[in-house]
Amino acid sequence: MGKYGTPFEEVILEFLSTPEKISEFLNVSLEEYLEDGDFNGFYRSLEYVIKAQDNISSFARKTKLSRATLYDIFNGRKEPKIQTIAKILAELGYKIKIA
Repeated sequence: MGKYGTPFEEVILEFLSTPEKISEFLNVSLEEYLEDGDFNGFYRSLEYVIKAQDNISSFARKTKLSRATLYDIFNGRKEPKIQTIAKILAELGYKIKIA
């Protein structure tokens, strides 16, 4: 542990240890987007889930998206199309569903 405690990303990645926790995390993140209209939080959530399961480079190869594109999305520099989000979620084992 560092001088100021455990880094936030480390805590999140440790929390995302089961499919149930990942699903809950993504659902809460999406609900927050629906409330505040800021999609960047949801994009960051996807990044954390990917890092909890894999690494960005490997994930990029699997989805045939460039690593740079993924980082641009996660950092809010690029807004992805719905099919890109669907592709990311599908590779993570999830799908978009209207409830």
